[in-house]
Amino acid sequence: MEVLNTGRNVMDMLNELLNDLSRDDITLVERLPYVREYERYRDVITNILREFHIALVLVRITFNDGSRKGYVFLIRGEGGDLGKIPTSGIVEGYVVSIKGNDRRKYLYSPISFNKAEDVATRIMEFANMYRKAEERIAQLQLMREAEKDYALFYEEAGD
Repeated sequence: MEVLNTGRNVMDMLNELLNDLSRDDITLVERLPYVREYERYRDVITNILREFHIALVLVRITFNDGSRKGYVFLIRGEGGDLGKIPTSGIVEGYVVSIKGNDRRKYLYSPISFNKAEDVATRIMEFANMYRKAEERIAQLQLMREAEKDYALFYEEAGD
C-alpha cells in the first residue's frame, strides 16, 4: 500500500467525505461504531466522547465501479470534565482508497478544537449527510428493482 501525505488537514478530509456522501454512484455506506435501529449515530459518538473523551469513527463507502474509500477519524479530548463533551482536543485522520489492485493511504494533518460546540456541530453535519446518503441509496435500489420488474413485464408482454 502506498502512503501519501496530502498536505491538507482533517477538515479538508471531512469535506471530502461529505462530497463523497453526495455522489450518485454510491452503492453502499457503512460506519463504525454500529448503531441499533432506535439509536442515532450522532448520539452514540457524542456519548462515547462524553464517557471516554476519545472516539474512533470509521466510514466505508463503496461505489458502482467497485472502488472503496475508508475514512478514519480519531477524536481525542484533552480538556474538560469527563461526562461532558471535551472542550478541547485533537482530531486525526486518514483515508484508505482501493481501486482494483491500487491501494493508497492518504494522510491528513491533525486539527485542534477549543470548543465542544465545534465538535458537536461537525458530528451533526456528518450524521445528516450520512442519513441522506443512506436514503438516496435505498431510493436508487428501489428504482433499479422497479426497472427490472418493468423489463420482465415488457418481455412477458412481447411473447
